[in-house]
Amino acid sequence: MARFLNDRRQAKGKIPGSIIHLGTKKVDRPKLRLMHYTPEIIVETEPDNLEVCKAAIVENSVTWINIDGLHDAEMIQKLGELFTIHGLLLEDMLDTGQRPKLAETDELMVVILKMIDYDKKSQNLSSEQISMILDDNYLITLQERVGDQFDHIRERIRKGNGRARRKSADYLTYVLLDTIVDNYLDTIEILGDIIEKLESRIFLPKQKGLMQEIYKHKTEINFLRKNIRPVKEIVLHLIENESGFIADDNLKYFRDLNDLVVQASETIEIYQLMLNDQMMIYHATLDSRANEIMKVLTVFSAFFIPLTFFAGVYGMNFEHFPELKLKYGYLYFWILSILITFGLLVYFRKRKWF
Repeated sequence: MARFLNDRRQAKGKIPGSIIHLGTKKVDRPKLRLMHYTPEIIVETEPDNLEVCKAAIVENSVTWINIDGLHDAEMIQKLGELFTIHGLLLEDMLDTGQRPKLAETDELMVVILKMIDYDKKSQNLSSEQISMILDDNYLITLQERVGDQFDHIRERIRKGNGRARRKSADYLTYVLLDTIVDNYLDTIEILGDIIEKLESRIFLPKQKGLMQEIYKHKTEINFLRKNIRPVKEIVLHLIENESGFIADDNLKYFRDLNDLVVQASETIEIYQLMLNDQMMIYHATLDSRANEIMKVLTVFSAFFIPLTFFAGVYGMNFEHFPELKLKYGYLYFWILSILITFGLLVYFRKRKWF
């Protein structure tokens, strides 16, 4: 299966808005987690069905509903019915290859983006799709698998010593987005450190497999770029806040988030250029080494050209050859050969050809 695009054969021929999971099933069964809180109280449960989650939503409080697992089409269909989510948006949430996007209706706002994971052992990146459904009093998050990416946020809410308990659902959305973007920066830092260390290896001799490593990291950077670049558009749309889902006093946090996304995007561009430069330098280094080898071979051949000429002349089979009768002709030949070789050596050194 192509890494940059999901296999869409299941969706081929289906009507728009069909509830079909496109991707890999990462949990055996979906898991619901509910966190309901106000500045004074907090309630955490793991309900059996979405109806209980819906009933927990009340005014002047925040309800965070988290669904781990996207493969249960019946549950997702029920989610759409209870919270008035259009089928096209549900279809996008179930397509784990969906490009990060933001969509709004009169009732709610949907944000779809990726959480990036880096495997240090294989040096490969993987992504998990995360969808957020925001309304005034609740936030619904959908993840492909159970993870601990947001556990520190839950802990802050439990302790109640930060802004999260005092703010509304839009601030919770910001905190989750901030965690995801921080994850981007951490991943870029890890990959960037590896890329920068490649530079010193380019000029070392006998670097077998270096080109394959450069190309591998170039692919990973492109994967990062594909998933992070659209997030910039999402955050800018949130800052514009035309629909009013974001409270005005929370816009400053999204502006700060935009700075982080811009930093991530610019850093990715820098490492893309760096990898391109490394590929060019690597090829230039190979050409330079080949030229040095050819230069040495050319110098050696220059020594033998005049010697070969003399050997060819005196190797001819003419009957009358005056020098052949000389008593010390063989010695003279070697003296002449040595003088020619030494003269060429002095000449090449004076011209700094080696």
